[in-house]
Amino acid sequence: MSHPFQESLDNIEKRLEELTHAVTKKQERIFDKVIIDNDEFQKLFKISPGTAANWREKGLIAYSQINNKIVYKIEDINKMLDDNYRPFKK
Repeated sequence: MSHPFQESLDNIEKRLEELTHAVTKKQERIFDKVIIDNDEFQKLFKISPGTAANWREKGLIAYSQINNKIVYKIEDINKMLDDNYRPFKK
C-alpha cells in the first residue's frame, strides 16, 4: 500500500521539474543574447533604475549608451558577477 501523501509528493515533484525547466529556458533566452537593454538588466537583477545608474557610475558594470539607450553586453554582466563573487566560507 502506498503512503497517503505519495500522490501529493509526486505532484509536487512533477511541478518542481516543470518550474525548473521553465526557469532554465528563460535563463537560456537571456544569456543566448549578446546584449540586453537597461530594462532587461533591471528585471534580471530585480533592481531599480537608480541602482542600475549607481552601478554604472561606480564602474561596477560596463555599458554602452547610444543616444538615450543603455545596453549591456552579457559578457560584461558575467564579468561583474565574477569580479564580485564571494565564495561560501565554511
